[in-house]
Amino acid sequence: MNDRISTALAHWPFVAPLLQHPNTKADYQAMVEALDAVLDAGGADETHPLASLADHLGNLIEEYEAEHHPV
Repeated sequence: MNDRISTALAHWPFVAPLLQHPNTKADYQAMVEALDAVLDAGGADETHPLASLADHLGNLIEEYEAEHHPV
């Protein structure tokens, strides 16, 4: 196993919740806070390595809002 995979496996329990659809208002709020942190860390720049995570979090947030707060 290479170092990259070993590192990913070690951190997966902390990262996995950020990649799942929020089911509760608390999950949603935690995801909004995570998105803010990712954007502040550089994810707002489309060339930054965190940009794809910011995009994924944004999509999950949009889906939750569409489901729970339709316009």
